Amino acid sequence: MQLRLWEDQRMPFDSRGDRRPVANPSNSPFLSQMRATFGTEMVRVLRNLGTEDEESFETEALIQGKLGSFDINTPVFEGDYVELPDPRRGEGGVELRYVAKATVLRAGPEDMHRVKVEWGTTPPPPRVAPVRRLSLENLHPGVQDAAGELFMDGHYQPSVAEAFKSLEVRVRSMTGSSKSGAPLMGDAFAFQKDDPPIDVAIHEGQSGKDEREGFHAIFRGVMLGIRNPRAHELFAAEDPQQALEYLGLASLLHRRLDAAELKDQRS
Repeated sequence: MQLRLWEDQRMPFDSRGDRRPVANPSNSPFLSQMRATFGTEMVRVLRNLGTEDEESFETEALIQGKLGSFDINTPVFEGDYVELPDPRRGEGGVELRYVAKATVLRAGPEDMHRVKVEWGTTPPPPRVAPVRRLSLENLHPGVQDAAGELFMDGHYQPSVAEAFKSLEVRVRSMTGSSKSGAPLMGDAFAFQKDDPPIDVAIHEGQSGKDEREGFHAIFRGVMLGIRNPRAHELFAAEDPQQALEYLGLASLLHRRLDAAELKDQRS
């Protein structure tokens, strides 16, 4: 493999990488010696590969079959990846190696001080969720309309109360019932009937029956466990994350009502 010798210049940073200063390898006694004896090459160190926090920088290193050596001040750690040129893959081809172990060696003469890394088997690529965080903007419009301003103003408990109140109001409107709370939901999603007032089933046969019974329990449950108790009994007033999770549940149920309305329109 033909090595690219390091030239005395500042290390370039990738635009997606961080901007932390890294010691200039041209001043490294160890790499100066290795450069003259074996030849070194420019490589890229990548951290948090495949995540939104991915960062990288280029640096000089001595690359060997099972080991790699860096200037002692280079921030390379276990779990990082090192990208190096690979002529087998054509011009611009690269190989990705996984840092299984990184050891700082300070014993002996200064020109032997270095960070020694041991290559290991690359673990499975990190799993990245398609939606990284729950946000108010992703919730059902019915929840946003009922609870959005309250939530954004920091009124988390009232926002949750209004979100579930909007569900109750919507179900009452869809059924024409004058009931409220759990009795309303029990009638609206009466799974025992072949044709309940609100049919949330998406599937046919036994799967559909299970859906009707399950959502009957969920809608009744949120009235008993969330809508009826006072909001301050549910969670701490200053906990926006927990409030948002409650709003996410209300959003899911609104979307199920959307599906039931669409199904009713088609029938």
